Amino acid sequence: MEITLSVSCDALVKMLDQFPELAKKAVGKAMAKEGKQIQSAIRSHVKSRMSVLRQGFLQNFRVLLREKGNDLPYLKIFSKGRWPGVHEYGATIGGKMLIPINGRVGRKRFKAYVDELMRSGNAFFVRKGGKVILMAENIKENAKPLAGFKRRYRKAEGIKRLKRGTEIPIAILVSRVTLQKRLDVAGVVEGRLPNLKAAIQREIAVLANR
Repeated sequence: MEITLSVSCDALVKMLDQFPELAKKAVGKAMAKEGKQIQSAIRSHVKSRMSVLRQGFLQNFRVLLREKGNDLPYLKIFSKGRWPGVHEYGATIGGKMLIPINGRVGRKRFKAYVDELMRSGNAFFVRKGGKVILMAENIKENAKPLAGFKRRYRKAEGIKRLKRGTEIPIAILVSRVTLQKRLDVAGVVEGRLPNLKAAIQREIAVLANR
């Protein structure tokens, strides 16, 4: 059995004229779907490499579909703020900085606690082993700002109870910090490119077979 399909010249021209716009939509559809998978893979990667305290940090890593004029759509992969880039590439930061001892503390909270201890006169610097360390005494008047530092210090030193007046190390004063590369977001994206290519090919194939 032989089947012959005839298409008029006008209809064929119309189909060809529409194909670029239809192809653009097909590519955008594939990118939108795969972009969500790439974003999920990036966030999972970051979570596996870092101890994330705030969910908002993970949400900084985003993948969005962008379209401009008649150009083909593209995926914009980005993160807000300075620190994601620092963790991706590594960096050396100069300037005097206080680095918390025995665990992590949120930047704003740490600054507030240190300011409170300094204002009360219960914070002082000592030099030990070539390092400049910020110390504070375990006194009742500063129980709130010292609570977290005391808990982490006891855990690190294996101490069950601290006596009144015990000097507790709060932070180390440094002039520069070198942060090593901790993330490979670029590698995650590169690993997902075959999936993206296949998704685009599928959408184009559907379009071509209409």
